[in-house]
Amino acid sequence: MSNTEIQNRDSGLAAFALGDVEVYPESLNLVVAGKECRVEPKIMDLLTYFSARPKQVLSKSQILSDVWGGTHVVEEAMQRAVSILRKTLGDNRENPVFIETISKKGYRLLVSPKPICEPRVDEINITEKNIKTSPLFLLIGAAVLVLLTYLIINGLTDPVPMAPEPDGESSPASTETAPVPRPDDD
Repeated sequence: MSNTEIQNRDSGLAAFALGDVEVYPESLNLVVAGKECRVEPKIMDLLTYFSARPKQVLSKSQILSDVWGGTHVVEEAMQRAVSILRKTLGDNRENPVFIETISKKGYRLLVSPKPICEPRVDEINITEKNIKTSPLFLLIGAAVLVLLTYLIINGLTDPVPMAPEPDGESSPASTETAPVPRPDDD
């Protein structure tokens, strides 16, 4: 387990929001402007690393050491990862909303993460509140109620029609039995 994974687990960052962006570290998914996108594991490691340290200036050497875990990586790889993360978040270097570059020092996450307590946007969540207030549910409920009432009333008042007798006559049931042949009657 990498240093970042240990720090992320210890910080309790399961799913969280950065402003309007939803972050799901375990599935490597972000929901940005209502659109779900998947990121590389190292990009998610970088984002969760920043999120565990909001508003702190993080040096490039500290980020390389902690996120890349001692693997020899050039600074350009980290800068590329920050650039990809910014692009994914819809952020830019000149007017940052999420990640600020601190000249000759490192980076700082400008937004504090908030835990997500509700289901993901792509999950169906029918709560008591939106059932009560949804006109569609009220309309469907009323239509079902009217249909059931109609079926019950008509089912109780309409007798089941009998098949008509031929020529209006009824034939009594026959009580005679057919003769059974016996072996000695030949």
